[in-house]
Amino acid sequence: MELADNPLIRRTLANQPGEDRDAKPRERLWNALLQIRERAAVLSGEIHRDLPDFTDHGLTHLDALWEMAALIAGPDYPLNPLEAFVLGGVFLIHDLGLGLAAWPGGPDEIKKGDGWGDALSTLLRKRLERVPTPEELANPPADIQRSAIQERLRMLHAKQAERLALASYSDPHGGAVYYLIDDPDLRKEIGPRLGEIAHSHWLPVSHLASKFDEIHGALTAIANCPLEWDLDLLKIAVLLRTADAAHLDARRAPGFLRALRRPEGLSRHHWLFQEHLSKPRAEEDRIVYTTAWPYPPEEVDAWWLCEETLRMVDRELHQVDALLADLHRFRLRARGVAGVESPDRLQKYIKVTGWTPVDARLHVSNVADLVSRLGGEQLYGKDPIIPLRELIQNASDAVRARRLLEGRPENWGRVTVRLGRDDQGPWVEVEDTGVGMSESVLSGPLLDFGTTYWGSALMREEHEGLWAKGFNPTGHFGIGFFSVFMWGHRIRVTSRRYRVDAQLDTRVLEFCKDVATRPLMRPANPKEQLLDGGSCVRVWLKKEPNEEGGLLCQWTKPKDLSSLCSYIAPDLDVDLYAENEGGSNLAVAAHDWLTISGAELLARLGSLVYQEEVFGSRIRIVRDSDGKPLGRAAIAPYLDAIITVGGLRASILHDVEGVFIGSPDRVSRDRATILVDPLSLSKWASEQARIIAASDMPSHFKVASGAVVLAFGGKIGELPIARRGENLIGLKDLEMLENIPTEMFLVRLRIEVDAPFPPNVFVAYYTYLERDPGHGIKDLIKVALAKAWGCQPEEVRERVQGGRVHLRLTRAQKASIYDTFSFTKPKRSKRFGQDD
Repeated sequence: MELADNPLIRRTLANQPGEDRDAKPRERLWNALLQIRERAAVLSGEIHRDLPDFTDHGLTHLDALWEMAALIAGPDYPLNPLEAFVLGGVFLIHDLGLGLAAWPGGPDEIKKGDGWGDALSTLLRKRLERVPTPEELANPPADIQRSAIQERLRMLHAKQAERLALASYSDPHGGAVYYLIDDPDLRKEIGPRLGEIAHSHWLPVSHLASKFDEIHGALTAIANCPLEWDLDLLKIAVLLRTADAAHLDARRAPGFLRALRRPEGLSRHHWLFQEHLSKPRAEEDRIVYTTAWPYPPEEVDAWWLCEETLRMVDRELHQVDALLADLHRFRLRARGVAGVESPDRLQKYIKVTGWTPVDARLHVSNVADLVSRLGGEQLYGKDPIIPLRELIQNASDAVRARRLLEGRPENWGRVTVRLGRDDQGPWVEVEDTGVGMSESVLSGPLLDFGTTYWGSALMREEHEGLWAKGFNPTGHFGIGFFSVFMWGHRIRVTSRRYRVDAQLDTRVLEFCKDVATRPLMRPANPKEQLLDGGSCVRVWLKKEPNEEGGLLCQWTKPKDLSSLCSYIAPDLDVDLYAENEGGSNLAVAAHDWLTISGAELLARLGSLVYQEEVFGSRIRIVRDSDGKPLGRAAIAPYLDAIITVGGLRASILHDVEGVFIGSPDRVSRDRATILVDPLSLSKWASEQARIIAASDMPSHFKVASGAVVLAFGGKIGELPIARRGENLIGLKDLEMLENIPTEMFLVRLRIEVDAPFPPNVFVAYYTYLERDPGHGIKDLIKVALAKAWGCQPEEVRERVQGGRVHLRLTRAQKASIYDTFSFTKPKRSKRFGQDD
């Protein structure tokens, strides 16, 4: 069909039958639109160069939008020639920004701003599974850079459309300057409005009412433009977005073009599903999509993508219809898509062959129940300090983000934990001076169980440049906030974005009953308004803090709020304050775990006084190869160090006292892996070996420490690694063994035993480290025995005896044994070729 034959154009911009007193302004608008179309055709034809996997965005698609608009609007929809001209203009420019040709500055223009670094960082994080270094961001691989350009084109194309109606393109050789709208008067008056509406197709429907709430008068740039040709921007905006969403058929994805471009992954399914579709038609208030031929079993994913896309079109039409009805505007004829209510109904229109669409995808039928289970005790257990840990973590992430965005010092910002009481009972409150949350975050990611805000498209839009600056949040899973329902069901979240000046922009989100009840969003009252950006979460407690099972009544934990905070966050990099009726106290100063005394650190971790005195002086900082501190600890057999994630207590590391920085192994963060590399860890362990060897620690402690040093890959030096009889055995002693029986045993003990073992037994100590240290000691002793027996180590017969030890041992000795290895001298030495 010729463009001029389109029903909307025929009754607005085309020549009218009979005498037309408005023929001249009508003709001028039509000619101007054809001129824009000519230039847009060139730019749209270049999009496939930069986004080859995308379906067609060329002139075929742009012209088809008129067809879809007429179908959706219906024959009686009021549209005057000026509105038709603007509608045609936004059809032509709304997607041109998807190609670099529409960017006068080319790739360099795309790479401007912090968003470019965010795009690179996102892609590199996926590939490297870590935060990229500044050098890696500055020199990304070619394929990463190409993907980042494609992502930025997708993210920015709508914003670029706002500029295109006024943008100029200069010939670098001839000096000529080109515009999409040649007529300078028309470009000046109508260009900004074209761009504004074109941009709006990327915005939520809810934004349109406030953005286009005015009707503009007739143009002055068009001579004799009738007064009744006013401009309703909302009318044009809804036609653009619905027509663009609804244009799904084989014209956008011709099979031959797919064969040439060879799209992969999800893009391939987009091509396949549209290749099946015929032109849609209208029935009553529904758009009806049908297939030219059915989907075979090998194209099942394409069918489901079609179903998902048609449901998206249906939602778009419903939302637009609701908006127009609420504003008492003329409504579009099409208000939904036929058959999308269920796969069974849809297959009557979107045919299949050889299979039946059954929606058997994973889904959660009771989200509230899942949240209450996995967001609380089922995931974290019954420990009431877990919600406090999660709230401190969220608050600390927000402070760290603001530090990076504003270039603040590494110790800037604070988190405050408060205990209080009002007429509704006791409450706990955690407040921060971080980035704060927008209304979109409060109603979106915060309440979307299992979806994290950090790294999302919304985060990159609201905090452009944060990802590129290397921000690495502690929270990754989007479930920590829901742990607060372990405390109680009445919760109030107060937040204000840090870049908003007015305190009036503070928002409050309240849960009044439980997680299954819809929360209330409202503006903060004057007493609740935050003076600066940040957030405050208050939870009213079901249990009194000091009663059994309450927050402060844990026999293994400190009982006052300040000690509890420092126990939870021993190496936090944000100032952490504790406030109650007794006043405010700095529980943890940012990075102070590196400077306080060893005894203070161990006391903060919950160690006993004896341990503080014994091990506090031996604590040393563990640094990686770049000098970054990743731990501060001392070797201490049978005791435990704390592994933290984001400064917060996560799990333990056996046979050490102190603290190590780690990364979580699972969602609940009750198990973590230390980050320090093996070489740095071995250097620290070797230093510990020298310190312990020179100390007056008991002999059994030194023997056990040797096993721990070996487990960490360190050099034990002068430390003994075993006892034989009453003698301590070190590496030098092993090299000079004499009078060795033909069978020896290596016994590892859980605890020290006073009674001596027989002379054919080496006694070592079991360490709880995951990497089994027994093998390190076993191999050393095996080599020493081979040397004493005059044979090769591989000739020594060894066997794991387990608990079946054929030694005459006391009951106490047997009870203390963890495991036993036996070594037997070979009957004939291959080395010397003689009988023993």
